[in-house]
Amino acid sequence: MNYLRKYWQDIGGIVALAVCIGLLIFHPNMQEINVILWLSFVAILVHQFEEYRWPGFFPGIFNIVIFKSSIPDKYPLNGQSAMVINGLIAYGFYLLPIFFTDQIWLGLAPVLMGFFQLIWHGLFANIKIKGIYNPGLLAVLLLHVPIGTWYINYITMHGLVTAIDWMLGITYFAVATYILIVKDNMWMKDEQSKFSFTKKQLGPYSAK
Repeated sequence: MNYLRKYWQDIGGIVALAVCIGLLIFHPNMQEINVILWLSFVAILVHQFEEYRWPGFFPGIFNIVIFKSSIPDKYPLNGQSAMVINGLIAYGFYLLPIFFTDQIWLGLAPVLMGFFQLIWHGLFANIKIKGIYNPGLLAVLLLHVPIGTWYINYITMHGLVTAIDWMLGITYFAVATYILIVKDNMWMKDEQSKFSFTKKQLGPYSAK
């Protein structure tokens, strides 16, 4: 478990690379919507790699800049909660739609989360740090937004999406965001946590 806790984001990066290689080989025989959803899954894995490994100082922004924590290496976000929350998001929320492509609302929800990340990383976090970049933003701009736009264009042009899909997708996105991000962070925060972030993951904010 310690190995997984330390290297989960790197494993995600390897999975993302393996998926991309698989898509290069097999995409001619795949439906376009499958390709889009697999790329959406790749996007969240790259996003997490950017946040927690390279450059990797998202925990510093979260704990120090946003929450003004006095013990920022482990509160409110810690190494354990980061692994669990991001694992559920990537291998549950983002992966599930790939196996149920006919359930359009399932695919819409992760796409909407990707667009929401543009607001969080592109506006909120940048305002907080008084800068123009924070880990996760490149994945949002280069992957989440174009892939999400591709998905919406595809389901719209092919008449696959209904009003019910939109309602279910928006509801599922809102509930998943609340449970997986807001509530999970609240449930798993622990001032006595043994699972600390490294100084690199706290970034330049640890010295302030």
